Amino acid sequence: MTEAEIIHDAEVIGTELEPVAHGTLFRTDDPVEIVRRASETASALADVLRKQKLTVNIQGREHVRVEGWTLLGTMLGVFPVCEWTRQLPDGWEARVEAKTRDGAVVGAAEAECLRTEKQWSSRDDYALRSMAQTRATSKALRQPLGFVVSLAGFDPTPAEEMPRDGAGMSSGAPERRVEGPKPLAPPRSWAKLSEMAGAYDEGVFEWFNGFTDSAFRYLFPEEQDKNKMARPKKDELFRVCAGAIVHLHEAFPPSQFPGPAVEDVRVAFAKVLDGLELELLEETLDEEAVEAAGRDQ
Repeated sequence: MTEAEIIHDAEVIGTELEPVAHGTLFRTDDPVEIVRRASETASALADVLRKQKLTVNIQGREHVRVEGWTLLGTMLGVFPVCEWTRQLPDGWEARVEAKTRDGAVVGAAEAECLRTEKQWSSRDDYALRSMAQTRATSKALRQPLGFVVSLAGFDPTPAEEMPRDGAGMSSGAPERRVEGPKPLAPPRSWAKLSEMAGAYDEGVFEWFNGFTDSAFRYLFPEEQDKNKMARPKKDELFRVCAGAIVHLHEAFPPSQFPGPAVEDVRVAFAKVLDGLELELLEETLDEEAVEAAGRDQ
């Protein structure tokens, strides 16, 4: 589910739930009215979460994924803001604050993602950093909004906070464990690669094409035209770009907000180029050039 779709759903089902004055998220200080409006919000939320599959079933209970928490926040005017991320000896931690539109802090949380967790023992730093931020996001939103999730019939513990190694879970019932992002299959054509880059906004697409051009110039400085390269060289350029787009999608799923910055795209290429950080050239590849480079694939 894209950020635009989430905002659209929130606008449609949450039109009358915009937070304004009165010191609460429901535009009233009347306890009875707060419960009524919270119940209406919960009902609307439940419909969207199930329709868009934004929950995870663990031991027979439905836990809401971070996308569901940010959807609820959008409905009620509460937004997660990452204050910092910090590297630890064996992973990363992050702090996220939940703020209203006027900047008031209504919740905050810190969370970690460590290599002592089985599923994260061999993952890259950027993935652990991203998951620490994800966990802190859902945890921070839970503080002001958890009661609405409970009214909607879901477990108020965010999916990202559930045990990763089965701790505290009985072994008899089926379960769907929450793990980090599953490894993505690399694209097999330039057209698919271009489609994956285009899943972000136009700026990210242009940055990716710009770094593609930089990678070409770095790898094959003797070549003048990528379209006229021999097949092995085209394959090598494609391997680098395909690896970079996979790293970018794993660190920044297209449905996640905010999306990657130019430095994040640079890091994605560095992951494939043994740490080399490319310069972004003014001259970028357009989509037609990318597709032309792969016509012989």
